[in-house]
Amino acid sequence: MPAAIPAIASNLLPGEKNRTADNIQRRLTWAFVAVVCLVGLAARLIDIDAMPFWLDEVTTVQRASLPFWGMVQNALAAHHLPSYFAITALFAHYGLTEAILRLPAAVFGAAACGVVYLIGQRLGGWRAGLVAALLLALSPLHVQYGQEARSYTFVVFMMAIGFLGLVELAADPRRASLPRRDPAVRLAPWIIYTIGTVGALQVLSIAYFWLISANCAAIAILPDRTIDRRIFLRRWLTAQAIILLLTLPWFGAMAVVTKGQMTNATDWVPAITAHSFLSTLGSLYLMRISRLINFHLFPEVIPGFGVLLLIFGAMGLAYLRPRRATGSAGWTLARTLGIAAVVPPVAILAISLAKPLWMPRYLIWSSVPFFVFVGLGVCMMPTRLWQTVAAALLVAMSIINLAPYYRAETKPRWDLAAVDLQRVLEPGDLILAPDRGPIEMMNFFLGREDRRLPDSAWTKDVFVAASHLQARGRVWAISGKVGQADHTSTRSFGKIISPLGHAIATMEEGDLITFRLFAAPSTGKYVATGG
Repeated sequence: MPAAIPAIASNLLPGEKNRTADNIQRRLTWAFVAVVCLVGLAARLIDIDAMPFWLDEVTTVQRASLPFWGMVQNALAAHHLPSYFAITALFAHYGLTEAILRLPAAVFGAAACGVVYLIGQRLGGWRAGLVAALLLALSPLHVQYGQEARSYTFVVFMMAIGFLGLVELAADPRRASLPRRDPAVRLAPWIIYTIGTVGALQVLSIAYFWLISANCAAIAILPDRTIDRRIFLRRWLTAQAIILLLTLPWFGAMAVVTKGQMTNATDWVPAITAHSFLSTLGSLYLMRISRLINFHLFPEVIPGFGVLLLIFGAMGLAYLRPRRATGSAGWTLARTLGIAAVVPPVAILAISLAKPLWMPRYLIWSSVPFFVFVGLGVCMMPTRLWQTVAAALLVAMSIINLAPYYRAETKPRWDLAAVDLQRVLEPGDLILAPDRGPIEMMNFFLGREDRRLPDSAWTKDVFVAASHLQARGRVWAISGKVGQADHTSTRSFGKIISPLGHAIATMEEGDLITFRLFAAPSTGKYVATGG
C-alpha cells in the first residue's frame, strides 16, 4: 500500500513530491494506528462484564469510592501507586459496574496496540507493525487484563511508549547524539523514552524492571561507532535523573505510609512451580487462554500456533542483522531489542528462586517486544506476496485462537454463588468457610441488592460447625478460589472438614466454587469433643 505513494506523486515538482509522499505516509500511518486501536478496543469490549469482579477488582471498586486523599493513602498503604485509581474514580461517578470500571483498562490496552504498531512500522514497515499490533490486540492474556479493573494495561501502555523512544534511539543513535545546535539532531526519542518511563513508574513499581532493562539496552548502544558517546551518555544520565526525580517521591511516601514495610508487598505470591512457570510462558508468548487466578491453561485451540509464533519471533531477531537495518548498525538494534525483551523475565525468574515473583501480571510487558519480533519475522518471507499471506495467516489464526476465550470461565462466579446460597439457605443453617474471603465476596455482590450474610450466619471453626450438626442443624461448607494466594487451599479445607462426615448434597458454581451440605451428626460428636 505505501508502495503506491511514489506513483501518486509522480506528476508533481520534486519538493511537492516529497511533501505529498510524506503527507500520504503520515495519513496511512495514523490510519493503521486507528485500525489496530479499534480492533484492540473491540476485542476488550466484547462481553467485558460477562465475568464478575474478583478479589483484586473489588479492591479497586472500594478504593475508587473513597475521597481523593483517602484513596491516595489507601493505595500507598497497599503498596500501590494512586494514578490508575484516580482515573478509575472518575469513571466511578457513572457507576460501579463491571462494564464501567473496566473501561479504563480496555482503553489503555487498545492504545498500547497503536504504540506497538509504530514500533513495528519503524523497524520493519507496515506489515510488521500490523502483525505486532494485532497480536497484542488479540492476545488472550492482554484481552483478559483489558477486561479487568486493574492497572496492568495502563503500565503496558506507558512502557510501550518508553520502548518506542528506546527503539528510536537505537535505530538512529548518531542523530540522537548530535549537538543540540546541529539541525539534524533528534531529541524527540529522548523525550518519548522519558515520558513513557516516568508514566510507567507512576503506575506500578514493576516498571522498575523496564527501567533496568532500558539501562542495560543503553549500554548496548554505546559501542555503536556512529555516536558521540559523551553526548549520548550525558543525555541518558539526564533522562535517568528526571525519571528518578519525578518517581522517587511517590515511593518515599509509600515507605512512610507502610512504615518501611516495602518488601512484603509480594509476600502473597505463591512459590514458583513447573506448572506455574510453563503456564505463564504459555499465556505470555504462545497465546494460550489462561485462568490467571490459578495458572490454569485451557485446551490449545490451534495446535502448533505457539510454535509458529516462536519461529517467526526467531526470524524477527534475524531480520535485524546489519544488511537489513536502516539508520544504524543492525547489531545495535538487535542487541538493544534483545536486551529489552530478555532482561525483565530473566530478572524476575532469578528473583523468584529466592522470593516468589513469577506471575503473569509482573511479566505481561515482556510479550510486547516478543510480538514486535514476530512482526519482523514476517518481513523475512522472500516476497511481498508471501509477507502479506504470512501476516494474514497469523492474524486469522489469532482471531480463531481468541474466540473460545469469551466462553471460558476465567474468574470465580461468586456472584452466582451468593444468589444460589441465599436461595437454598434455611433458617438456622450455618455456613462454614475457611476464612472471611468467600463471605466478603458474596456480601459484595449481595450488597448490590442491599442484602448480606450476617456474621452470625457463618463460622470458620470446624468445631462450632460440628456442634451445630450435633444439635441437628445443617451446615453449608464453602470451598473456592477467592484470590491467587488464598490462606487455605481447597485441598487443605477438604481435609479440615473431613471429620464432619459425608455431605448429603453438593452444589457447584462453575469450576472454582463448591458448596457441601452436611445434615447428619454422624462424626460431629467426635469432632465437637476435640478428638
